[in-house]
Amino acid sequence: MKKIRYGVIGAGVIANYMARAFTEGLDSTAVALADPNLEAARKLAPSLGVTRIVSDYRDLLSDPDIDAFYLATPPFLHRPMALDVLAAGKHVCVEKPFMLTQAEVREVIAAQKAAPHLKVACNSSRFHNTGIARRARAIVAGGELGTLYRVHFEQVTGAPKPGSTLPAWRNDPAKNGGGISFDWGPYDLDWMSFVLGDLFRPRTVFATSGNYFPLTAERVPPCLDVDGRICAEIICDSGLTIHWERRAAEHGPSRHNIEFRGTKAGFDTCFVPMGEKPGLHVHAYAGAEELKTVTLPDSLPDWNETMVFSIRDLSRAILDNRDPSNTPAQLLRIHGVFDAVIASSRTRQAVTIAD
Repeated sequence: MKKIRYGVIGAGVIANYMARAFTEGLDSTAVALADPNLEAARKLAPSLGVTRIVSDYRDLLSDPDIDAFYLATPPFLHRPMALDVLAAGKHVCVEKPFMLTQAEVREVIAAQKAAPHLKVACNSSRFHNTGIARRARAIVAGGELGTLYRVHFEQVTGAPKPGSTLPAWRNDPAKNGGGISFDWGPYDLDWMSFVLGDLFRPRTVFATSGNYFPLTAERVPPCLDVDGRICAEIICDSGLTIHWERRAAEHGPSRHNIEFRGTKAGFDTCFVPMGEKPGLHVHAYAGAEELKTVTLPDSLPDWNETMVFSIRDLSRAILDNRDPSNTPAQLLRIHGVFDAVIASSRTRQAVTIAD
């Protein structure tokens, strides 16, 4: 059985999590690893099953034994590396966030147009693999909710442990794009884009944001120069309104709540296995009866399976000659929201997203 042969660029934390994708015996295998930190690369190499290590990823671009690259690097490197990979005629899977701005996504789209057979994906699609996400997508596409008018997506995560540290680039908007918005936000928006399909066409955004702050003298988040909370109202072309809220490290408990409401029915669900009501719960009135709620049996996310989904999916997309689960066109809309959230938070005005 043919396997897609990957060059892995980056030997940091996320690449260590992803090693299983290349050794589990499915459609993906790693053949080389690049990282200027050769010590980190040597530690990761056995888990990837590779012996070839280079310090400069460009030494791998012309290798005929590599079909695709996985970019596990800080976000500010995604654009130049993705463009180099596409220019070399290779497929690419980029860690989240895909890019830093919508303009950078447009550059990647232009590069792919020169080689349309190449597949481009982002690991923000990780949560597409769950039974809940696929059932929710089918419910929306099948019109079971009627006219969908409201989506409420709220996630609050707890404070980091005292003494937690992060790489310096995580605390630099120029290198990371943002804080909680660019860390977890790509998953949120990509999940909503997947479930909503063509309904996810954001047009107007009004948003606020604020940076992380010390909770106590002993409990200080390791990234005070980036956002730790965002709140956005996103109006789509159809009139659908999405309330998107992410908060972290605050004086309060963790919570997770997703609500979809339409003119015929609604549902509550989650995209990570937490929250007050894990699972997929469909609500509807019938005649004069009281509200009826049905809990569907679809599977919750499994973190180990979720982590490696995007690589699995890209490999199958290459082998089957189909689009991956997310595409640059969808990622363009997602990054239009990111740009608008940043601009609206700064100006305190609603921002229109261009096509």
